[in-house]
Amino acid sequence: MSREVWFVTGSQHLYGPAVLNTVAANSQQMVDGLNASKALPLPLQYKTVVKSSSEIYSICQQANADDNCIGLVFWCHTFSPAKMWIGGLNALTKPFMQLHT
Repeated sequence: MSREVWFVTGSQHLYGPAVLNTVAANSQQMVDGLNASKALPLPLQYKTVVKSSSEIYSICQQANADDNCIGLVFWCHTFSPAKMWIGGLNALTKPFMQLHT
């Protein structure tokens, strides 16, 4: 079994596809840089940019069901409203760390 930590970015649809594509690319670069640093004991796996309560809930359920996922890092890009996260975080059974910018 290959243990990993998932990296999920939170944003919103209101930024539009071009910005969200840039956010996804920046997220992947962050994960690649952290993995390349060899400073982490386990690999980070970039998953997605979540933009709604239902997407957040879905990724949390996927994490719960994946035995390889031992935790998550959530990066809240710019304005990712806290109330969007309530349902997903209430359902999440894995540890997580949340970053805000």
